[in-house]
Amino acid sequence: MFSIRKIALLGLPLVAFTGAASVAHADPCLSLSGCIQQDVSNQVSSAKDSAKNSGNQLVNGVRDQAKQRWNNATEAEREKLLAKGGALTSTGANATEKLNNAEKTVKERWNNASTAERQKILAQGKKLTNTSDSIHNAEKNAQDRVKKATTLPSLPSL
Repeated sequence: MFSIRKIALLGLPLVAFTGAASVAHADPCLSLSGCIQQDVSNQVSSAKDSAKNSGNQLVNGVRDQAKQRWNNATEAEREKLLAKGGALTSTGANATEKLNNAEKTVKERWNNASTAERQKILAQGKKLTNTSDSIHNAEKNAQDRVKKATTLPSLPSL
């Protein structure tokens, strides 16, 4: 008889905790971590939607202004607008040319570099790669810690 009471007294909190965990699983805001996670998720979704809507409004507004400007422009103004478009195209071509020249310069420097200079360049590249990997690992570890902190522990089966 004494052992039945002891089992009942020890088992009651476990049963209550199991019931609370299943209820918390049904509604995320019944547990603190679930509620925080839900709130963060809602805020992130809201921020994404807001940014998307703002971007769409900006693009649509600029497009509408450009159409109105074109429709209201005289022939001379239209020629000026077309010339500006050509200037933008030539600016893009200049940027491409500069990029190609930079690539050519880097190749020439590499080909003319001594073995010691090449080793320095390769060491710098490895250092940058290692730094990038360290940052990636730190980010992953932080995400894992957050996930671990916000996940309910599994209960042993009875």
